[in-house]
Amino acid sequence: GGAGAGEPWSPEPEPAVEAEPPAAVEPEPEPAPVAVPEPEPEPVSAEVTDDAPVESPEAPAAPDAEVEAEAEAEAEAAPEDPPSTSADLGDEHPLCSYVLRVNGTDRPVSDAWIGESLLYVLRERLGLAGAKDGCSQGECGACNVQVDGRLVASCLVPAATAAGSEVRTVEGLAADGQPSDVQRALAACGAVQCGFCVPGMAMTLHDLLEGNPAPSDLETRRALCGNLCRCSGYRGVLDAVHEVVAEREASAAAAEPTGPDDPPDEPRIPRQAGPGAGGVNLAAQNGTYEGPGTYEGPYGQDGGQA
Repeated sequence: GGAGAGEPWSPEPEPAVEAEPPAAVEPEPEPAPVAVPEPEPEPVSAEVTDDAPVESPEAPAAPDAEVEAEAEAEAEAAPEDPPSTSADLGDEHPLCSYVLRVNGTDRPVSDAWIGESLLYVLRERLGLAGAKDGCSQGECGACNVQVDGRLVASCLVPAATAAGSEVRTVEGLAADGQPSDVQRALAACGAVQCGFCVPGMAMTLHDLLEGNPAPSDLETRRALCGNLCRCSGYRGVLDAVHEVVAEREASAAAAEPTGPDDPPDEPRIPRQAGPGAGGVNLAAQNGTYEGPGTYEGPYGQDGGQA
């Protein structure tokens, strides 16, 4: 062997280092191809190719067209509307005819809605525009009229319910074409300004004076509490009432027959007999009174004194 081959202390021979293979040369990357944008599909395409049939965009609308066609067919096949049964169930606006007696005259009303108010019928159907529509709620008093002698707000009264009753409006206050004393007094005392509420006030005062010939200011104010006025302030209305009362009292006094032969009225207590009349002993009144004598009746000797 060689020197040192058998020597135990000699190091082992190092293995031969294998030579690394040469690094492979990476090929240079080829330039990436330029991306060509694909053309977007047109929203509406009318062309159809033989290879792949393309549906028309109008195809989805076909169901709607079918639905419309079916609806039209059903409408044509549907029977006509049955005749209205309003006559059986009651008309929503029933009509009626009646006769109103207004200011002493019969006024027929034909084919009027049953719900029309007395105010509407007076103004719109009969041409009596004296009553005014101030609130349509019965609060202002401008539409006041009398029905059978009772003062009412005509805007709240169904006209059909007044058939057969005596209706009196402000047009009916005049006599022989002349205004009534209340109407003249209202004009003379300046109670009329805009004039809208005065017809209702005139009706209220007539109603008051018919039941109370000489009302106090407090009674007049209470009667007028349902008549609203934005102009006069009511002072002229109170003065008009005073003037009417004074005029009526003077007329009544002038109408009483008085003459020189008429004895003046002497106050006396009712049911009291006058002097020298009404006594129970007529003999005493004639001066022939005689006292009672001895009683000779059947009561004994004492004359019935026992």
